[in-house]
Amino acid sequence: MIKKIKGLILLAISPIVVLTGCGDASGGYGVFRSRDMVTVFVPLPDTSEIAEVKIDDKALHINIDTGEKIVPRVIQLRGRFFPVAEPDETVEIHGENRINGYVVIHLRAFDTKHKVSKFIKLHVSKFYDFKIMNSGEKSELFDNSGTFRFGDKIIAYCRLQGNIDSQAKGFKINIGPVEIKHTEGTVNTHAITEDVIGERILILENYEIDTDKRIQNLHFLLKDLAPDETAKVEEVKNLGDRIVIAELAVEPQEKQFLKPQLPEHISDR
Repeated sequence: MIKKIKGLILLAISPIVVLTGCGDASGGYGVFRSRDMVTVFVPLPDTSEIAEVKIDDKALHINIDTGEKIVPRVIQLRGRFFPVAEPDETVEIHGENRINGYVVIHLRAFDTKHKVSKFIKLHVSKFYDFKIMNSGEKSELFDNSGTFRFGDKIIAYCRLQGNIDSQAKGFKINIGPVEIKHTEGTVNTHAITEDVIGERILILENYEIDTDKRIQNLHFLLKDLAPDETAKVEEVKNLGDRIVIAELAVEPQEKQFLKPQLPEHISDR
């Protein structure tokens, strides 16, 4: 009887071990797609580097150099559930970036035949609880943020570090079966300005991304804006509890028209 119970326990544990073993020991990944722009976030210690990034018809292949060995990562793009790209779409790599604790891969997905983007928006968060062992060096300004621009659209992303407030604002009163909820009025405030060295930055001063989540004082470095351009924030989303993504539309900078100056009076000689 005892052997039978041990066997049942082993059978119950085995699927958990298999599922855990099939998971990503390096911390999962996150994917955000808006129309043709796809941004993939892969947790990566500062002590590791990307050796190679490739893409085939179904998956994104990332080889990570840990200093001791090459560790392959495979992220499915055409999975059965919530596919990042559809069967009739082509996916291209448009560069990569590095922020603290993550490598960020920029992709484009578009209709293969007609070369146009589809109205697809999705976000997948498969980040697992794990600790990234960083080098311990002091990070530079804006090491937590980056951008991906294509045409007149920018995807700006930033890693959260205590910038999100998950406390519900206001109070609730229950009167019998009726619930009265009062919440503070929220005005989403942001600014696109320049820092002391002239770089363009986006600051989310006080931005509500959900009914009970609010971002405060989050900075994004906007390197892809030209001097005669500005940007309009279209939407702000969180990818799990680690990444915030701001979608921006690029617009021409308003020109400051100066009053014509009259010529100085020239005296007759």
